[in-house]
Amino acid sequence: PKKRQPREIWQETRRKVWERDGGKCFHCETPSALNECHIDHIRSGRASGNELTNLRVLCRRCHVLRKDIRHRGMIAKALADGIIPPNWRELVWE
Repeated sequence: PKKRQPREIWQETRRKVWERDGGKCFHCETPSALNECHIDHIRSGRASGNELTNLRVLCRRCHVLRKDIRHRGMIAKALADGIIPPNWRELVWE
């Protein structure tokens, strides 16, 4: 996004998105605790914003595997942690 929200506001935004999405990953529907879920920007980068309509809950695995060049930095850690398998490229989704 163009600008990060202050921490207190972002925590409230996270909670709203998590509640709206029923505490489940948008992609695989796995339940995820508020403090463990990832909040994904549907449209990412400078052109995106923090509007609730642009945010969704993803589990860590689905967030890492989302087809978005900005997410590539998460791959190595997810591989090391065993979150994704070595053949992760076959599992990337749009």
